[in-house]
Formats: sequence, C-alpha cells, structure tokens
Amino acid sequence: MNHNKTSMTVHKPAHWKKSGQATLAAASLALGLGVGAPSQALTIVLDFVPSATTDLYGVGTLPESFASWGFSAASLANLREATLTAVNKDYLGYPSFGANALSPLPNGKELNINFTFSSGLTGPGNGDSEWYYVAIGDANPNQSFLGQACLGCVRGSSGTASVANGSIVGSILTDSISGLLSLATNDTQRLNLLAGTVAHEIGHTLNLPHPNAALANPGDSAFSIMATGAAPTSMPNIERTKDRAFAYTEFQTLINTVGLRNVSPVPEPSTWLMMGLGLGLLITRQRQKASQR
Repeated sequence: MNHNKTSMTVHKPAHWKKSGQATLAAASLALGLGVGAPSQALTIVLDFVPSATTDLYGVGTLPESFASWGFSAASLANLREATLTAVNKDYLGYPSFGANALSPLPNGKELNINFTFSSGLTGPGNGDSEWYYVAIGDANPNQSFLGQACLGCVRGSSGTASVANGSIVGSILTDSISGLLSLATNDTQRLNLLAGTVAHEIGHTLNLPHPNAALANPGDSAFSIMATGAAPTSMPNIERTKDRAFAYTEFQTLINTVGLRNVSPVPEPSTWLMMGLGLGLLITRQRQKASQR
C-alpha cells in the first residue's frame, strides 16, 4: 500500500501562482466588503458512512468503527465530534491579519462555509440549501491512496459548483490511513491523521491543488494541509501526525472561491454568567417597582 499518495484528483490543477502580501491583503479586503464573493453559504457534510457508499468518481466506502485505532476511551460519537471540531478549526479558526501579519484573512471575517457530520445522506439540517458530502469509511475495494476528491467541483475559480447539490464529492479511506497509525503516539496525533486527510480532500473540492513544496503557514509543520507524500510535494509521512494548517497562499484561494462573512462572536461562559446576573437584577428591580405602585 502506497501511503505517500494522499489524493487522486479527477481534474488537472490549474496553474498555481504565488502573490505578494499586498496583493493578498487587497484581495481579502475586497472580498470582505462583498466584492466578488459568493453570497450563498454552503455546508460540507462529513458522512461517517453507515452502509456501502460510492462517490461521484467510483470510489466505494464501507462503515468503520475505529475500534482498532487505539483512541483512549473514545466512542465513535466522540471521534466524530473531535473530527468535526478539527476541520472547523482548519477552515473557520484560521488566524486573522490582526493576529498574524502574514494572514490574508481580514479581522472580523471568516470563510462563508459550514461543516457538520452525518451517518447517511440525510442533509445538513442547519438551514443551508447547498451541501455536499465527503464519505468517511474503509475503502471498498482496497485502494493505494488515503483519499480522493474532485478538484474545484464544489467551488471553482468562478466561485460556483460544477456538480449536483447533495453529491458525494470525495472519500476518506480509513483503512488506508490506519496503515500510518504506527507513527502516532497519542490520541491527538491519531486525530491529526484522520482530520488532516478530511480537511485536505475538502480543500481539493474548493480548488486547492497539491503544492510543489513546503509552504509558509501558521501550523505545526512546514508542510501545509494540502501537501502530499508523493510528487510534487514529497512530504514525509511523519508530518501527517502534526496539526498542519493551510498555507497563507492556499487560504487566499479559499477566500477567493468561498467568500467571507462576518464572524459571529460567541460569548465566553463568564459573559453568559454576567448576562444572566444582569437580567436577574433587572427583573428584581422591575418587581420592586411594581410592588411600590
């Protein structure tokens, strides 16, 4: 089994160009203001397949229990949540320009994309009218690569899809990935092997090809999420156990193809507590006023 091959993409990659930081920032700002960005949010559903499934390009998957992966006291439900959290971090937790001056992401913005998981082709259930699946399971039959996805089929250079809504646009082959488990020494590294492959294949569907070499990025490896063990990147397999991130140039492509939206701030637990205390005080005062009338 050739574990150096990460993906089999159906379409040939378009010419890859690097741009200067000023160009990246200007393009990001334009998209942040709504110029040229797709207005429709989409959802990518991580489908931990409950039965035999075949993607658009003929790769089949079967259910995987992950019982042999060696996760410490991890149920399948917990693993699904952890994988979803990791993918959300890769796409929606990217550092903005204010936190990292190399980042093309404007402050207060995030990609206009959502992620969820399912067990079966049940739709996302989050209100988005456009969604696509990536199947996660054992290869059926066995394959020599870790995953497959179509290049630019969900969002191409025009910012539109070239496949039908609800299509299975990629497959993550867990039995192939399990051949790399000897490289992982803890649950975090095991999760990185799985979630990194998921994020990688989704990246292909959003028009990201394999890079020619290591690229500057904010992750724990010199190699980005889109790096592959085969040519042209030739990334060592041990790098897959690290928490990799999209390269700054790759994230600019995601901004161009997916578009941006405002970040919806989530109050910290202490904020919720203060809001609750404030509301309680307001109700008490209103009751006191009412009793004095």
